[in-house]
Amino acid sequence: MKKIQSIHLHVFRNDEHCEYHVVFGDLVPQFKTVEELVATLFLTHTNLLNREKQLLNTMHKSDYTKLIAEAAHRVDHAIIGMRGVVEATLHHFNPATAEAARSILNRIDAFGHLTRKAYEEETIDVNLLIEDFQGSYAAKVTLVGLTAWVTELQAAETEFETLLGERSVESAHKPQEQFRDVRREIDDVYNRMVDRINAAATLDDAGAYYEFVDQLNAQITYFNNHAHQRARKNLSAGEACVIEPIDLQHYTGKAITPVPAVHYREEGKPTVELVFGKDFTTTYRNNVNVGMAEIVVHGKGGYRGQKTVTFAIARI
Repeated sequence: MKKIQSIHLHVFRNDEHCEYHVVFGDLVPQFKTVEELVATLFLTHTNLLNREKQLLNTMHKSDYTKLIAEAAHRVDHAIIGMRGVVEATLHHFNPATAEAARSILNRIDAFGHLTRKAYEEETIDVNLLIEDFQGSYAAKVTLVGLTAWVTELQAAETEFETLLGERSVESAHKPQEQFRDVRREIDDVYNRMVDRINAAATLDDAGAYYEFVDQLNAQITYFNNHAHQRARKNLSAGEACVIEPIDLQHYTGKAITPVPAVHYREEGKPTVELVFGKDFTTTYRNNVNVGMAEIVVHGKGGYRGQKTVTFAIARI
């Protein structure tokens, strides 16, 4: 007995989801026995698929999702860069400068892990931090040499908030929500057709369905494999993966192997701190002698790809 395999439609990206239903919609009319068996449901599927294509085209016309993600990464990089400067200044030869750095670092830490927060919460805290740095902490910011970073953070945050506002206006018709509804409806219709075909394939004259099942299963295998590989988040792609700066390392004559703090951020979700050994592993280059060394972060488990960060080794 042959049976149509399960397919993980819920994990498919919008383009993949639509593409699979197009493949299914093209395959059914090639087998008249199948088409007659599911005729009424298939008509509903065709209408829903046309609606899905329309909504997908509408969403593709908007670049706001990508632009907002890029702006959010710019904010996060400014925060991480700012923190790196402050931490490096904690060991400044001038006691007043070192004390100013400690005070600034304490203020940053008071907001918790900013880069891991959801967009709305991070926006509030970043604006409060900017207000402090331009007000009561202004002298300390100047002493530590953080003025340019504060300017960069403010510019990045302004860009981010502007894009969010523009997308809110554009989203008045909420095509994303409509698309999710259509996805659920077309998947339900598809599953009902699959149940009907699988039931027919158990009968004595099921041979009329076997070739259809074989061809559809081949497509299902392809789509499932592709979705599984894609579902592993790629550390190499874009700026979703953020590796915090590594402190200056002391020369010991032996291999220096610091484990970096690695974060991964998806649009609209809090930043995730990756766990060493579970989510990533590391390899090192030029990490014995004085100079610049490299850490290569390799994705593991639910993550793939790799990203490289440098750090300094010095005689201190």
